[in-house]
Amino acid sequence: MRIHKCSSTKSERRFSEILKKLRVPFKHRVILFGREVDFLIGNTAIEIGDHSQDVSKNRKLLEGGYSLIFFSNRQLREEPEKVEKHIINNWLIKWIM
Repeated sequence: MRIHKCSSTKSERRFSEILKKLRVPFKHRVILFGREVDFLIGNTAIEIGDHSQDVSKNRKLLEGGYSLIFFSNRQLREEPEKVEKHIINNWLIKWIM
């Protein structure tokens, strides 16, 4: 696994700000199995944006033991509180326990 340095989209910056606010440890623009993933939190790969999903990439990630989550640009722009709630319910609770 290596981290790829590139410029972020506005939605990616919004998502990383939510993660920082909640103090969720994450990696951004990570290369897994030769493919770039927008964010990595533990063993969960997160894709941000309105692009269609790469079935081959997703299959490799699932076979490699990763979970997948997708947030659209609209969700991050119009419903950031729902994204934040999803993060709290799916990651922060796991770390507290």
